[in-house]
Amino acid sequence: MRNLARFLENPFDDKEISEAKLAAFTTDHLERMTANHSNNELAARITATQSAFDLFADSVTDNAARLAIRMARKRAKDICREITLPRDVARIEGAFVSAYGADSPVLLEALPGGRTVFQTCRDDQVERHLDLLLQAVTAHQADLVPAIVTLATTLKANWLTVYAASESSTGNASTTQDSKRLARENLQLTLYLNLVKLMERFPRQPEKLALYMQQHLLENPSSPQEPELPTP
Repeated sequence: MRNLARFLENPFDDKEISEAKLAAFTTDHLERMTANHSNNELAARITATQSAFDLFADSVTDNAARLAIRMARKRAKDICREITLPRDVARIEGAFVSAYGADSPVLLEALPGGRTVFQTCRDDQVERHLDLLLQAVTAHQADLVPAIVTLATTLKANWLTVYAASESSTGNASTTQDSKRLARENLQLTLYLNLVKLMERFPRQPEKLALYMQQHLLENPSSPQEPELPTP
């Protein structure tokens, strides 16, 4: 039997993991969590990871890591537009249709340009359309389930976060060593808590991990691998 205490060790604390590898792994992990949480069970973990990653990104000085972070922030924005916005706006529209009917003027108030506008407008116009949607949700919240109000509020906040990040540069040369260490340790702990959450969601289903985490992004090609466990 494996030593149970080992499951309390954080594998992301490995000192052999470089800044660039940690950045590449986290950005890929965020993308995978965003694409595979249709029931919103991972929403809190995505928010926590993005926050921890942003702190880490602002502290790194390694050029390879900074490049990976810049690319990741652009990709996060694209994922938000391609997956998150269409999915969540459709849910909000469905709530309005359920409450008022498909031909209600309230629906036009919330989505004057329809849902497709979120996929066709420029990035700098998304906030205005989200503002209109959130105003309509707030004005009619008495007829909507509370989860829809929360969803609309979170959707706008998340878009502003990823859009601002994608437009900004990364890396802060004046970052102190202490703050840099703390930012990295915070991200490593957050990734471990994500792993724990996945263990909770998928007990006895180790094959599911690859949907959310790509371990090889953290490893050196020549590093020794742990022996594969037999398939249950």
